Amino acid sequence: MNYSDRHARAVPLRTLHYDRNCSVHDMVREQVEMAPDATALIFEEKSLTYGELDRLSDALAERLFALGVRKNDIVGLFVPRSMETVVAQLAIFKVGAAYLPIDPAYPTEHLDHMVAECALKVVFVSPENSGKMAAVPSLSGTIVDLFDQVSRLSTDVIFHGPTVTGGDIAYVMYTSGSTGRPKGVSVTHRGISRIALDQNYVKLRRSDVILHAASISFDISTFEVWGALLNGCVLAGLPDGGFSVPLLCDVIRKQGVTVTLLTTGLFNLFADFGDVHLPSLRHVLFGGEVASAEHARRFLKAHPGCRLTNGYGPTEATCIATYFEIPAHFEGHELPIGVPVGHTGIHILDDELREVGAGVEGQMAITGDGLAAGYLGRPDLTEERFRTVSTLRGPVRGYLTGDIALKEPDGTIIFKGRHDRQVKINGKRIELDEIEAALRRDHRLLDGVVVCHEQAPGMKRIVAYLCPKRATDLTDPEFPRLVMSNLRTILPAFMIPSAAVVLKELPLTTAGKVERSRLPPAPVATAAVSAPQSPYEEIVTRIWRQAIGVDNIPTDRNFADLGGTSLQLLRVHAALEAELGRPIDVLALFKHTTIIDLVRFLGGGRGSGPHRKMGPAEPRAASDTGTGSALGGVTP
Repeated sequence: MNYSDRHARAVPLRTLHYDRNCSVHDMVREQVEMAPDATALIFEEKSLTYGELDRLSDALAERLFALGVRKNDIVGLFVPRSMETVVAQLAIFKVGAAYLPIDPAYPTEHLDHMVAECALKVVFVSPENSGKMAAVPSLSGTIVDLFDQVSRLSTDVIFHGPTVTGGDIAYVMYTSGSTGRPKGVSVTHRGISRIALDQNYVKLRRSDVILHAASISFDISTFEVWGALLNGCVLAGLPDGGFSVPLLCDVIRKQGVTVTLLTTGLFNLFADFGDVHLPSLRHVLFGGEVASAEHARRFLKAHPGCRLTNGYGPTEATCIATYFEIPAHFEGHELPIGVPVGHTGIHILDDELREVGAGVEGQMAITGDGLAAGYLGRPDLTEERFRTVSTLRGPVRGYLTGDIALKEPDGTIIFKGRHDRQVKINGKRIELDEIEAALRRDHRLLDGVVVCHEQAPGMKRIVAYLCPKRATDLTDPEFPRLVMSNLRTILPAFMIPSAAVVLKELPLTTAGKVERSRLPPAPVATAAVSAPQSPYEEIVTRIWRQAIGVDNIPTDRNFADLGGTSLQLLRVHAALEAELGRPIDVLALFKHTTIIDLVRFLGGGRGSGPHRKMGPAEPRAASDTGTGSALGGVTP
């Protein structure tokens, strides 16, 4: 009997309804009162009931209060996805504060900006991350080991916190900024509860088990955690470590997961390589990038009884703003982004911010209860992007998305692209201007620009063009590597260009602006490529070509230098397991990042082949599972 069955038998039938004035934790408390013994969280072999979650978060809220945290303060979460992290999120709400989820992969300069802007009084860390946080220059608050703290809490405490309403800030999440500074989006309690309750895009039941697979610094986690807890469901956590498609399927099967929201890239992997025997799944949602109709058809064919939904929504609108439920026999080439979710308005505007009629392209604006309060400490930027717009029903506050769209006569919204230099890669929002601003701070450069190339359908690659100050650097092969190495100390790994081209000068228009269309393409490979020397080498090379859309691949070239991303390496992993017919340590692919090294790891030195009997992949020592600085970590 899975957790979904056990959970459903003991829970009363009353459902919670959306209240825009109520805080998230007050609504979770209602679930506690209705069913204190119902399972709330499962992470591997550990679980907590709603009553246990409530008592632990009360005790941790008291500890935060003792450390000086008060209403409207911000508490940092420099921790992995875990049961303790959910306890901390709820405790932070109870004390009236907001949480700041922080990706441990961020470089120190990026962390310093976030920590200084949020004026953190407390930062929860895991033991392996405490040293990195302690090195952040602007941190003056207290560093607390979350896991040690939770293990020592007394559950006899009943915490009475301040009054918190739906309009108060619940969390701050940072996104890329066009001015060269990441910007913190202040999301409210009503923004969270509005995507979970009385909705049209998903119907969550008390018997549901919702998968928690996203990093806490990615806004998909908002739907996962609070969608589950506000509806009395079970939240089943994916272990935070070496992600792979088989691991995802194992957790879905073992825990009886019924609902999951994945990034578009991960959904495509799941559609290509996921187990077709996952009977518990009843609804899969995905979003974050332009969707693939072919992958949607592939999934629906393999899982005919499962609902499939394409979602769209920026962080400024709390994760999800529109949805399109894909019919079983969908035949179109492109998936629309659909219609507004509940408590949300979508408006297509002209240049004067007036709503236009059906069939007319314009900038998309979002209105409704999901809108963020604004950008933390950035009133100028808040005024620029959160504007009063003239809708068909009158003036209202809206968020200008920067996306171009049109509305069809039946109300369906079709995404048409961007009017600025923002791109999305693997679900991450990237402002190319932020990368350029960081490049131009390098004292070795006269100038630097970046361009996003689509090297194959759905495969985007950021390329940097560098103009050095010294003439000798024009021909120095180490120069671009040094510039990229410096950039990694400033920006997150997902924003680092995968290739760099050194130029004497940048092509300019007659107005003196960089003419990006005249920039030369980045060379993918510089060495001659020989024919594969073994069947293993042929298989790995072919799979790499398919994953990153590059034909000319030297066997000694690093995967990241070829433009490969962490998500594409997961595609390589899934394809290798499928072709070789055996499990492979996913972390080993982040360790062995050339074809030669990977073939050697797989047991196929030159002259050998997969027809030989192959043993399991060699075990990796704990110190031998790093992901390599060029690729960064995997963030589902």
